[in-house]
Amino acid sequence: MLRYSLAKLGRAAGRAKGTKAELPPVQARLAGEKEYYAALRSMLAEIARETRESVIPLYQSEIERKRARPAVTADAEPDWFNRIGLLRMALVRIASNTVDRILNLEGLRHTENFMAAAKRALGIDLRAVVRQEDIEDYVREAIARNTSLIIGFSDDLQKRIEQAVYDNSIAGNSVKTLRKTLMEQFGIADRRAKLIARDQMGKFNSDLNRIRQTQAGVTSYVWSTSHDERVRERHRKLDGKTYKWGEATGAEQGLPPGQPVQCRCIARGVVEF
Repeated sequence: MLRYSLAKLGRAAGRAKGTKAELPPVQARLAGEKEYYAALRSMLAEIARETRESVIPLYQSEIERKRARPAVTADAEPDWFNRIGLLRMALVRIASNTVDRILNLEGLRHTENFMAAAKRALGIDLRAVVRQEDIEDYVREAIARNTSLIIGFSDDLQKRIEQAVYDNSIAGNSVKTLRKTLMEQFGIADRRAKLIARDQMGKFNSDLNRIRQTQAGVTSYVWSTSHDERVRERHRKLDGKTYKWGEATGAEQGLPPGQPVQCRCIARGVVEF
């Protein structure tokens, strides 16, 4: 990564020494979050379909067998879930590839928008010093992290499905009761999918702002909230405060803007000419 001084470039372009200016950060794109969420929801929908088509009929057959032969005490079998497991692995690959594409595109968009913001706010052309290759290592790490999250998400969902079936089978519950339990579990998974998409895209954008600012020699930033009713009280108190990159903030675990779970705050870089 080529490191440079935005302050020196600014002075060369006519900025007075000793003055300051804020570098507008690149905002996270809602469309990227929606695409990520859609990828996870598609996986959920396919697993739900497979559960309806393969597991529910086996459960129904087991209930009927128990009714016909009261002495039978067998419950749900582990091999009932084999098809879900195979499907899940295929769906994880599809979802991971989709998120891979989303993150690469968002990385490219961020690079373009960062340069545009510097040009618009500071009058500085960064095309000679900013390259897409600068963030390639980070994007690869982010893709690996998100792939791991998707695997964990799908694994947890299968465990929830299995546990719901086992619990209902042992209790001798009806298919209707099982369906209701499974719907609740898929609802939990859907809410988690939405949280993952929002949180990960926010963190990704936050990291890119930090990387691009520190690459440009920007060492401090102003914490800026979304200025709406959804801002948590703790972050509202941080709005307008100045921090140095790497310094602990007043947020959860001392994290910078965009890093606490579902944080929509941003870091406005301070350029000191």
